[in-house]
Amino acid sequence: MYANIKPLIKLKKELNLLDYIVPEKLKVKAGQLVEIPFRNRNIHGVVFDIKKTTDQPKHILKPVNKIVSESPLFYQNQIEFYKFFIEHNFSSLNFLNNITPLPLKRKTQVKEEKINVQKIDWKLKNIPDSILKNKQFIFKHTYFSEKISLIKKTIDDNKNQTLIICPTKLHLEKIYSYLLNFYKKENISIITGYTHLNKTEHNKVWHNIKDNKVKIILGTKVSIFYPTNNVDSIIVDEIENENHNQTDINPRFEFLPNVLELSEINNCQLILTSYAPPSNLYHLAQEKKIKLLESKIKINTKITIPEMNVKYFENQIHFNTEEDINETLKNKGKILFLMNKKGYSKSLICPDCKLVFKCPDCSGIPSFKTENTLYCYTCQKEIKVPLKCPKCGNTNLKTRGIGINQLHSKIKASFPKHSSIMIDKEHEDNLKLVKKNQIIIATKVILDHLQEAEFDLIILPLTHQFLNSNFDSNEKFYQFTSRLISLKPRKLILQVLNELKIYDYIRNQNYYQMVKDELEFKKLFKYPPFYTMLKITVKDKDPKVLDQKTNKLYSEIENIISDDIELMPIIEPKIKKTFSFYLKYIMIKYKSQDNINKLKKILNKIDIIDKNYFKL
Repeated sequence: MYANIKPLIKLKKELNLLDYIVPEKLKVKAGQLVEIPFRNRNIHGVVFDIKKTTDQPKHILKPVNKIVSESPLFYQNQIEFYKFFIEHNFSSLNFLNNITPLPLKRKTQVKEEKINVQKIDWKLKNIPDSILKNKQFIFKHTYFSEKISLIKKTIDDNKNQTLIICPTKLHLEKIYSYLLNFYKKENISIITGYTHLNKTEHNKVWHNIKDNKVKIILGTKVSIFYPTNNVDSIIVDEIENENHNQTDINPRFEFLPNVLELSEINNCQLILTSYAPPSNLYHLAQEKKIKLLESKIKINTKITIPEMNVKYFENQIHFNTEEDINETLKNKGKILFLMNKKGYSKSLICPDCKLVFKCPDCSGIPSFKTENTLYCYTCQKEIKVPLKCPKCGNTNLKTRGIGINQLHSKIKASFPKHSSIMIDKEHEDNLKLVKKNQIIIATKVILDHLQEAEFDLIILPLTHQFLNSNFDSNEKFYQFTSRLISLKPRKLILQVLNELKIYDYIRNQNYYQMVKDELEFKKLFKYPPFYTMLKITVKDKDPKVLDQKTNKLYSEIENIISDDIELMPIIEPKIKKTFSFYLKYIMIKYKSQDNINKLKKILNKIDIIDKNYFKL
């Protein structure tokens, strides 16, 4: 007999699973932790399968040393999911090195989880019993309180466990603080990443989940790798949030297909909550593969979209909202200005030759951190402001675009009698001062900290900053404004330079027309969900070696692909270098998984592959 085992050591993707001989005296089972010889030492491994034959040369096979855990650490459904995962995502199993609970040489003290409990000043909404009778559904809600009500009802109705998956740790802490108003913390296990717990804590969380000792599992995206055998329902919070997709190298994956498969393998309920469901989910609902259920609560926020004079706008910030601002301040209301640009200005340019200054290391465009300092947020370092243009020698250099620092200084000058603060990643400590100030100028980092009805007026003074050249830009912006509306402001103002179709959808809250138009566009240009896209990242510290590697890989793919696969030209990213590595991308489009089978041998040797990920 032979055991198909994942050695708990970092290996190349093509070496995900290795065969070992099972001695007659050992009763090895799938899911057990065993000790195996590997090169010149003994290590731990997880048994994936027991089989009678092997494809590997028998003379090189070694026997299993011993069984470390008689009781399997992994259920069969977990192993089945892991096999799907590596196949679907062209991934390795190296993530098991971090999450497998290993025997401890010495125990460390378990730390107390410190999260403040928020007092709930709203009543739970009535969620009809008929909603929870659906096996898989999207819950399109308007406000946060509806989502909490749905989560609580699901937990109470379930006999066993409920897994709640949040896009970020901040989301998780917010949900957790509300759940503590209804449940004891001993009934909740928290998973926020591979390294947030010491080994003792991690082992306790794993076994509490596996042995059904907790009723609620609250985690981020990595929680899909933990025991799910006792889970009755999986609830995904804000499925539209891009933070659900994993972009770290170990492992990289597109979240939605994997959580759909996980619910199928475990035969459990799947609930996807969303303020504005993404078009790929709406497409699944159209094909009757999942139900789309909508909240009946109406939006009370007034939405206005004034168009600004372009000439006037270029010379200074034009609020075009003085009446609304003054009225709100007079009534002692609070105002939130939202920006999408850090620093003082977007870039430095030469007005004569139109040269835009770039970072010498990564070729990205540095922002003005202050009036006298350039800062590259990719390299995370300051750059000295040049005295003259290196191309034409002009000394009258200009800044272009407006960042959060500049907006803050303008607002302080315009409304000097009213307190204001700025919040971005560098000023997150100011979050504790939100209640003490009437005017808040912030980037999107603030959103996960806000409560319903905290602001009377929300203004996007430079709305075009939130739109980009990506094909899904309109859809993402609609989701973003839906999130703002969920905060229940009295009024939402989007100041625009030019009227675009997306603004009309938002003004009329016409989600269904927006998503239908988006799907028509995606179908026409062969984008997901109609086609799958793979982005292969090739990197090297030497740009010449990178060119050779990229061209060689491109030729290999080109020689294999059929007419069913579209191979796009090699792409040079806008930011050519990150963390001392130069980058290039190869993009592939295909309609079904069968189209890509011929490429699997090549793809399984590539470390960085992103599925349906478009930021270049």
